[in-house]
Amino acid sequence: MIFDFHVHLYPDALAAKAVAHLSARFGNPPAFDGSVRGAREDMGRSGISASLNLPVATKPEQAASINEWAAQVNAAAEGVYSLATVHPDDPDMGRTLSGIARAGFRGIKLHPEYQAFSLDDPRVAPVWDECERLGLFVFLHAGGERVFQPPYRTSPATIARLLGDHPGLTVVAAHLGGFQMWDEAEELLAGKDVYLDLSHTFFWMPDEQIVRFVGKHGAERILFGSDAPWQSPAEVLAAFLRQPFSERDREAMLWGNAAGLMGLR
Repeated sequence: MIFDFHVHLYPDALAAKAVAHLSARFGNPPAFDGSVRGAREDMGRSGISASLNLPVATKPEQAASINEWAAQVNAAAEGVYSLATVHPDDPDMGRTLSGIARAGFRGIKLHPEYQAFSLDDPRVAPVWDECERLGLFVFLHAGGERVFQPPYRTSPATIARLLGDHPGLTVVAAHLGGFQMWDEAEELLAGKDVYLDLSHTFFWMPDEQIVRFVGKHGAERILFGSDAPWQSPAEVLAAFLRQPFSERDREAMLWGNAAGLMGLR
């Protein structure tokens, strides 16, 4: 059983335009068309059992329609799951997050670069408080970003501070805690009470550092993720399976940890 805990999908009416725009911006072709159907077809080819969509609202008024579509994805129950999203400028964050919890979402996705906030921004303070109260986990983009320029709005240091300020908040930090900030992430986040995903690490950082980092942090808090369609799930999975992880650790990272967060056990 393999759970790809980091994919980006779009409604059918938007997928072609969104993927074409982002493909040109990223400078690489997508592995599939960015639709839910395309994801399921790619999962079949790649041997992946489940995938988690991570939507991002770049404007406050987008969140409601995105979350409505994401709820429909979850209701279909066909191997593709979705988190909800909120925007920092939502004027009634408490009500929005309560609605997200009532709708059965397990967590939300936030992207500080696309949504233009830092982790200590007062606008997002209600997000941390309410997610902690409601038991929603927060999935954060972490570190650098291929289509933005430094200084970046998140770093392993700012994530560590967030964890210290909100010890009851469940955080998933993408890209092993900081894309292209991996030395700092290994120093400041390894062993802390935070989930880290492996998206955009294979082919970007040395394999030996990935293996060492996982060993320091503990496989029980590591999640397999591809960042599809911007990386090929099959290629990322093959790279993961080449690493000298134990069978127990491999099963935890590929399925058990994700299933626990999603309430599938």
